[in-house]
Amino acid sequence: MLSELLTGFGQFWLREFLALFPPRVAQWLIGRGGASLVLGAEADTVVLRLLDDGGAESASRRLARGEYTPAAVAQFLREHKLERSAVKLGIRLPRAQVFCRSLTLPREASGSLDRIVEQDLVAKTPFRRDEIYCGYAAARAGTDKLAVRQWVARRDAVEAAVAALALDPEGIAFVDTDPESDAAPPRIPLRPDRAGERRWATRAAAALAASALLLALVAAGLTYWRQAAVLDELDGQVAGARTKAQQVRAAIDKLEQKQAVLLRLRTRKAEEPGLLDAWEEATRVLPSHSWLTELRLAESSGERQISMTGFSAAAASLVGLIDQSPYFTDTALTAPIALDPVEGRERFALHAKFKRPEPIRRASR
Repeated sequence: MLSELLTGFGQFWLREFLALFPPRVAQWLIGRGGASLVLGAEADTVVLRLLDDGGAESASRRLARGEYTPAAVAQFLREHKLERSAVKLGIRLPRAQVFCRSLTLPREASGSLDRIVEQDLVAKTPFRRDEIYCGYAAARAGTDKLAVRQWVARRDAVEAAVAALALDPEGIAFVDTDPESDAAPPRIPLRPDRAGERRWATRAAAALAASALLLALVAAGLTYWRQAAVLDELDGQVAGARTKAQQVRAAIDKLEQKQAVLLRLRTRKAEEPGLLDAWEEATRVLPSHSWLTELRLAESSGERQISMTGFSAAAASLVGLIDQSPYFTDTALTAPIALDPVEGRERFALHAKFKRPEPIRRASR
């Protein structure tokens, strides 16, 4: 489990590290920037195929046997701005000469995949290891499986193809065959690329050292830039907060003024009696043989006047009764007392000044 975690972390780190560079630089770092030249012998022709790093065919040419020479191969490469030393050389075998097999392994086998695949090949096929070349490709199949595709070519078939093309066996890096559907051609390495591994390690070390220095400079620059940006942002926030504070202060002052006006209005309302107060006090002071048909409250010259109209069995005595109330003063009749034949009572009309008594006014403050 720990090895899987370390492997996964290493792959993630490498992927993120290479993403910092342009694709050409990333390919140079991992040693995969070169193209491949594949030669395939057919009946009367030799086919030259130029493959890119992903194994896809980018160019091809068919030469007659008589035209196939090292100079013709070099000319084909120069047309594509390549030198012979810059490409890997491979040969293509017919599909019938390459044996393909598939197997499924647990994901835990990824750390020893080379050894496990070779042991499985020797144990489950009639091939002898010293008589074949083999290669494989592995991919995840679900969450806990690895799907492995393995290709096998007999050494005598490879040697015959090399001889037919008049090539130096030491210069052949790999063998492939016709691809399956749209996939890249299966590739069987003839020998491990130790030099490529050393170049990759050297380049990776140099790149890591350069990236460490670059990251240190970037970190210092980002720190300075971030501090300057924070200070600028704080200055803007302080200026904005000062403006908002002034606006809030002005709003508070206006609110306090409105509250003062409202308080004065409430105080004045508490000091000045209303119509309900007049109605309640008139009901209290009028005797039971008297009643009102109209009660009117008006304000004139800063004073409140109350007008009462109604019927009473003793209308003349009402002036004195009403004037005894602490709410009413200066009570007087406004029309002569007249007997109403329908009601059998005296009709009266009077008015008085209306105000709240002083003790009650003090209590309301």
